[in-house]
Amino acid sequence: MSHVLPTILLVDDDAPTRYLMQRALRRLQVRAQVLEAEDGAQALAAVQAHCRASDQPSSLLVLLDLNMPVMDGLEFLEHQVHLPQICRQVTAVIVVTGTPDPKEQARARALAVDLVPKPLGPDGVAELLRRYLPVALSA
Repeated sequence: MSHVLPTILLVDDDAPTRYLMQRALRRLQVRAQVLEAEDGAQALAAVQAHCRASDQPSSLLVLLDLNMPVMDGLEFLEHQVHLPQICRQVTAVIVVTGTPDPKEQARARALAVDLVPKPLGPDGVAELLRRYLPVALSA
């Protein structure tokens, strides 16, 4: 029986940040497809493609930066709530931000599942996976 792997989408315009998260995921030996996006527009396209790929899309964990060019994290969150119900059911968006702006944080909290501070080290990544995508950690 083939089991569809969950997907983790790393959304950050900073390539070194994406690299460090990829490295943490490799160390954790996650069983998941890992995708990257440099801005909210790429991320939204990736989420839409993920949801269109199957009648029963696999779980999707989005680790989202707020401050990005083209479309920022808040804009992504505002668009994401308009995706089809099946897509929203399998998608958990975690905002990973260094933004100290309380207004932005409050808006992000209202639209995302969780908000965690940057930088997110291997322990932080492991904790998020245990909480929101435990199937990616199972052997």
